[in-house]
Amino acid sequence: YVAPSIFEVEGALDVAVESYTLSKSYNMAGWRVGCVVGNEKLIGALQKIKSWLDYGLYTPIQIAATIALNGDQTCVQEIANKYEHRMEVLIDSFGAAGWKMTKPKASMFIWAEIPESVKHLGSMEFSKRLLQEAKIAVSPGIGFGNHGDHYVRIALIENENRIRQAGRNLKKFLKQFEPNA
Repeated sequence: YVAPSIFEVEGALDVAVESYTLSKSYNMAGWRVGCVVGNEKLIGALQKIKSWLDYGLYTPIQIAATIALNGDQTCVQEIANKYEHRMEVLIDSFGAAGWKMTKPKASMFIWAEIPESVKHLGSMEFSKRLLQEAKIAVSPGIGFGNHGDHYVRIALIENENRIRQAGRNLKKFLKQFEPNA
């Protein structure tokens, strides 16, 4: 799957910009390295705002980004494959524990609807209890807006063994919410 570009739409260059980061493709999440392309006037406005916020990116990060972009690109597919495998393991493990999820087309995150048996908790309380009782950290969907309260965001950052352990912990956690538990 290749995500579509806004520039595939006729006239988009007149009104749109598109951003790209090295976060996922090169495993540089949190480094805040990327670029914006598109409408020149909008980019100029973004550049002005950015200049008011900071003075530039830390030099070693700039160098690492340059090396990543200019180097052997086989790592990009290797990283994508790693996230794809983790996604499959998580969906299988959590599904076996009673939490069915829809597989996203591409991402290092899964936006998952909270299981019906715990939906009444809301995303914040569910996330808190999941962390405290099952040792699983997720981001509550409410943090992404009011419509996210029945969802959580799960980052695919752990290895396969830790994901499977999380699935076992999840199964024990969800058991307490079963009728007659």
